[in-house]
Amino acid sequence: MPKVHSFARRWRDDATRRRPPLFRASSFLVLAAVLAAPFLQAQESFVDTVRRSGFIFVGTVKAAGGAPQTAAARAPDNSAVVTVERVLEAQPPVGNPAGQDVTVRLRDPGKLPAGSRAVFFTYVQSAGQTLGLVEVASLPAEQAAAMEQRIREARQTIADEALAARLASAEMVVVGVLGEARPTPGALEPSSEHDPRWYRAPIRVESFEKGRAASRTVYVNVAYGDDVVWRRAPKPKAGDGGIFLLQPDREKRFRVDGLFLIDPLDWLPKSELDRVRRLLKAPR
Repeated sequence: MPKVHSFARRWRDDATRRRPPLFRASSFLVLAAVLAAPFLQAQESFVDTVRRSGFIFVGTVKAAGGAPQTAAARAPDNSAVVTVERVLEAQPPVGNPAGQDVTVRLRDPGKLPAGSRAVFFTYVQSAGQTLGLVEVASLPAEQAAAMEQRIREARQTIADEALAARLASAEMVVVGVLGEARPTPGALEPSSEHDPRWYRAPIRVESFEKGRAASRTVYVNVAYGDDVVWRRAPKPKAGDGGIFLLQPDREKRFRVDGLFLIDPLDWLPKSELDRVRRLLKAPR
């Protein structure tokens, strides 16, 4: 009998050594999370980098330190003349200056000496005989082949974030067709040249995507004022259909009551319906 107990004890001790203790398994999970963190941060920071950039290109540093030969006035010592080889993304009104020299104010001049090739993430600081750019970030030029797709995906993420914010702030989201708009009293007697000139219009609702109403007709205020403050506000006309993100006036800024179209994203074509539904269902 003692031999049996001794054998059982040795078997149990060996099994314990083979099985990782709980604290070891927990430590492994913590280590995995730590190792994964830089990857997740890189994913997030790339979107943020694209968000802050307006001109992304592959280029070669031609000269570093002051770059007086291309700037109208002597550039700072942390600037460089960079030859644009390939434009990956250019927000208006930059255009496509491929083959031209630009002046880039570098974040870390020592990182990119003359002759260096890189993918430059920049925004425009000045425009004249040459573009004056500010570096947001730079990546090795070897990554350029896959960069355009990553930039497109980042822009889609940024666009989805903006639309999700408008969907969240909307009191009601409907698909329908706008009816005839009538001027509100404020539109007939504007308070200033910045007055939005609200017109009130019915929407014949085809579907409620967010919120509900007792009737299939809901009303929205449309800013038909042409002042610069309201120039980008949606201005649908009678018979125009689409997705309407009806925004409340929570801050009581306007002289009329009801729901409003304020941001360009508040009126979308019906082709965006799948995207709108996906974002409405996404966890916040």
